[in-house]
Amino acid sequence: MQSHPTCRLAVVKIASRCNLNCTYCYMYNLGDRTALAQPKTMPDAVIDATVDICMNHAAEHGLKRFRFVFHGGEPLMAGAGKFQRLIEAARLRGRDVGVVPDFSVQTNGTLLTDYWCRRLADWGVRVGVSLDGPKAVNDRQRVTHTDEGSYDKVISGWDRAKAHGLRPGILTVIDPVSAADEAYKHLRELGPVNVDFLLPDANHDRRPPGDHGGTPHADWLLDVFRLWYSEEERPFRVRVFEQIIATTLGLAYPNDSMGAGENEIVVIETDGEVGPVDTLRAAIPGASRTGVNVLRDSLLAALDHPLLRQYHGSNSSLCATCRACPINRICGGGYLSHRYSAARGFDNPSVYCNDLTKLISIVRRNVLDMLPDEALRQANLVPWSTAEVAAARGDTVAVLTAEREE
Repeated sequence: MQSHPTCRLAVVKIASRCNLNCTYCYMYNLGDRTALAQPKTMPDAVIDATVDICMNHAAEHGLKRFRFVFHGGEPLMAGAGKFQRLIEAARLRGRDVGVVPDFSVQTNGTLLTDYWCRRLADWGVRVGVSLDGPKAVNDRQRVTHTDEGSYDKVISGWDRAKAHGLRPGILTVIDPVSAADEAYKHLRELGPVNVDFLLPDANHDRRPPGDHGGTPHADWLLDVFRLWYSEEERPFRVRVFEQIIATTLGLAYPNDSMGAGENEIVVIETDGEVGPVDTLRAAIPGASRTGVNVLRDSLLAALDHPLLRQYHGSNSSLCATCRACPINRICGGGYLSHRYSAARGFDNPSVYCNDLTKLISIVRRNVLDMLPDEALRQANLVPWSTAEVAAARGDTVAVLTAEREE
């Protein structure tokens, strides 16, 4: 029997509704409607059961820390009382079992009032704000239910959060038709502690927005990388760049969208159902539903569900094309939901395979160029061109494209 992965992080969908209506929202605008059948906020009984099964799991597996990420919908719509109940229960339970709970929230930022900022600061909750760039870029897709842009309200909340010492980070969905240098300048001015760039949710049946061939998402990220990497003192951390750099040097960097290793994350819905990453909804409506629930099941039972097993092992369970690719240890086959097709399920390379190949090859080469030749020889590290990586996996079209670009 396979061993069970250890869960170290629970994404807690404390609210299922949102005050924004982003055009690319995987919960509401990519075909999945299951969130509409769930409670608008997480009932107290579900909060208590979530704390119990997570902290018990951590204690049983000898974990010293366990992370809770408040998520939605828009999590702040749940109200401060729901946050306080989970935080206080987790800390109380943690003292009993010797586990320290850790808390963060991913918010659209529009509801970050002074009151909320004070409470989050008092509770020690780290804050991530979703913002897609300067006003014109953000407001193309991150809109209200009346199609008004959200930028001004987000920035107002951002400024309050910084004023209260919260040091928030930013999550950005890439818009490859926007100017990468303007996005970087904008981020620099805002001063986040970290930035997480996300590829738009897409798969082989629902192609990336504006997909006309080429590698537009890699090109956009590489423009940002060159600016970021050339800084004498980098102004903020960037997860995707740090992961490529770390794994190039043989270091571990757990991440469910790239890299090797188990994905030690579960998502808990407002009704208590436990599932894998809920962006799978963007591939197959209802795909993240398991029937396992915190009100009656253990976290071990959830981790034993075939869907969670597939997600947790997705970075090592690769298709034949990925297994032949020399950078599979770095990209891990890409995000599971980006591999989907109706014809082959998840047994495909990522729909962003060429973007990932180019991005990783060039970032990796920049890193290796900084190392002495002797260190490269001892570690058996050889720079690869994008064309060489594509050739190794047998992609002749990508080889020709890469050779023209390089």
